[in-house]
Amino acid sequence: MSQMDPLMEVFLYENSQLLEQLEEMFLSGEENHYLSKDNINEVFRIMHTIKGSSSMMSFDSMAKLAHRLEDLFSSVREQEPPAQMWSSIFDIVLEAIDYFKAQMENIQEGNEVSGDTADLISRIEIIHKELKGEEPIPAASEGAASAPAAQEAPKTAVASDEKAETSDNDVVYKAVINFQDDCGMETIRAFGVVNALKGMYSDLTHIPEDVENNCDEDIADAGFTMYIKSSEMVDVLKEKLEETVLLKSLEFGVANEDEIPEKMKTVVSAAAPAETAQKASGEAEAAKPAAPAAAPAPAHPAASNPSAGGGKGVQQSFISVNVYKIDKLMNLMGEIVTTESMVIKNPDIANMHLENFDKQARQLRKLTDELQDVVMSIRMVPISSTFHKMKRIVRDMCKKVNKEANLVLIGEKTEVDKNVLDALSDPLMHLIRNSMDHGLESPEDREKVGKDKVGTVTLEAKNTGGDIIVSVSDDGRGLDRHKLIAKAQANGLTTKSEGEISDKEAYSFILMPGFSTKEKVTEFSGRGVGMDVVRQNLESIGGSISIDSELGKGMTITMHIPLTLAIIEGMNVSVGKSKLIIPILNIKESLDARYQEIIKDPDGNDMVMIRGECFRIIKLYEEFNIYTDVTDVNDSILVLVETERGTACLMVDKLLGEQQAVIKPIPTYLTKVIGDSKGIGGCSILGDGNISLIIDVNSLINEA
Repeated sequence: MSQMDPLMEVFLYENSQLLEQLEEMFLSGEENHYLSKDNINEVFRIMHTIKGSSSMMSFDSMAKLAHRLEDLFSSVREQEPPAQMWSSIFDIVLEAIDYFKAQMENIQEGNEVSGDTADLISRIEIIHKELKGEEPIPAASEGAASAPAAQEAPKTAVASDEKAETSDNDVVYKAVINFQDDCGMETIRAFGVVNALKGMYSDLTHIPEDVENNCDEDIADAGFTMYIKSSEMVDVLKEKLEETVLLKSLEFGVANEDEIPEKMKTVVSAAAPAETAQKASGEAEAAKPAAPAAAPAPAHPAASNPSAGGGKGVQQSFISVNVYKIDKLMNLMGEIVTTESMVIKNPDIANMHLENFDKQARQLRKLTDELQDVVMSIRMVPISSTFHKMKRIVRDMCKKVNKEANLVLIGEKTEVDKNVLDALSDPLMHLIRNSMDHGLESPEDREKVGKDKVGTVTLEAKNTGGDIIVSVSDDGRGLDRHKLIAKAQANGLTTKSEGEISDKEAYSFILMPGFSTKEKVTEFSGRGVGMDVVRQNLESIGGSISIDSELGKGMTITMHIPLTLAIIEGMNVSVGKSKLIIPILNIKESLDARYQEIIKDPDGNDMVMIRGECFRIIKLYEEFNIYTDVTDVNDSILVLVETERGTACLMVDKLLGEQQAVIKPIPTYLTKVIGDSKGIGGCSILGDGNISLIIDVNSLINEA
């Protein structure tokens, strides 16, 4: 994988966080049909930051769009829009956010920034004209579109590659910037500050001089000092510098004569009359606070706000770490767990009674467990970020399918592994769309049956210890088992009669590829693809899905998801001389076959009756071609496992006990020889050094 430019990484990370913050703010504002003054100021600052960073990275289309929105909210700050205009403002900003996100995905994938912003800019200009009480125009030329910006801030809003022309009023200012502790990439941040000042100075010198090479330590220790020769007013420059992201402190004022670099002195003495310097000095003294100026609320989500008093900033308590480093740390942790087990259970010392060794081994196990918990917790992130994205989907669906709905979020602080969360985003999106399009009735139909015309979609997450349960429920029309079974029979998905099919089995038909309850294909459903995608994505991360419904009252879809993809809780079983691991997540119970009622189906397959229900027995020694002396079901142990594909009993020789398994993929050289082995999800190294295969219960039951 090619390494991305560090400056580009900062651009993508910080702007993606800003856009998430902005989208959440606007979705909440749309519910209230209003944005507070603080929110309006925050929108203005966010757009100003996106405009500046996009200009610095030469993404002109993004910079122009942000600039127009900045102009719009500059006017919104001065004049509150009438109530009927807020809807248009919310719509246009959310569309602009979609554009920014799409372009950042292009950049992430190494593609060029594309897409025409002319329509968006034109609509923004129309809203802007209406807000200012001017006659709206159908389209805005580039020159006309720039006019509001020129009225607002003729100098500070201009970001040009050219320096400002030398003026008789030029003064040399000194600025010392200190970034927040441990913010990282100080060199890149200093480079960004210099670029942010473009067009506002006629000459500039900084220490360290070379900010295109790595000088992070120098800047972190001594700060970043700039001598800026400019005719700008002192408060204009100071305000610009205070917009620096992750700013800890700023010292700013007119430079003393003996501080000015030699190459700037002669020019200043000739160009700046004494009275101009005195005037600027007086303004600087009046504006200069007793302590270094505090930065405004930083755009970076991991930064703490500096203290309001303008002195020392609160120390930063979060840092950003590349996810690949975390993955490597997790892999090393797995190796340590495995190696520790191999050392403690080494057969050379198994029969020795070494009291001191056993004592130290227990201490090592305790520390290893603690280290493993810490490493796993580093990867854990709140599920709230994904939950909040669903607000936008509900909002857009309401507009497009002419329905009204509220999204209720429960358990937003539940934490889950980063990789699991990434894999969960698509299934949640499909389930929310399914509830909106299939589940909820139209407002008119809801009122006819005595329901509130505004439907409710509930998204809930909770931690049950070994796994995460995420459910999506609605108070809509629910599922009709008779229609589902009839359609499944018509499509050849089942040969059973309706009486033989349980409710759970009937509801699971909607997870089949190509199955849809919609008679007419729409933009959102009808092709039978969405729910199949949900099932496949969950299976890829070792999860399962179940569906409950009550006709006329609604439906609940529940997903069981492993807490992490790296380490699982499993039951170690033996089949012959082989050891296999069955995920605890799938196990319902284990049974001694001698005390169960064993029967045969018409095809001669062994079945077992458990509390009046009949389950198929899958013989693992036959599935994986393992030699064993235990071939009679009555001499075996049965492990009852359950997935959304069904329930079955796995026949094993013995239960060896529970074990934490560090999941390793099947080596590629083996898959090339034997192909993809159905029913195997990976492997793990046991304490004695042997390899144990991890059973993929989903695919095993599906094949059976």
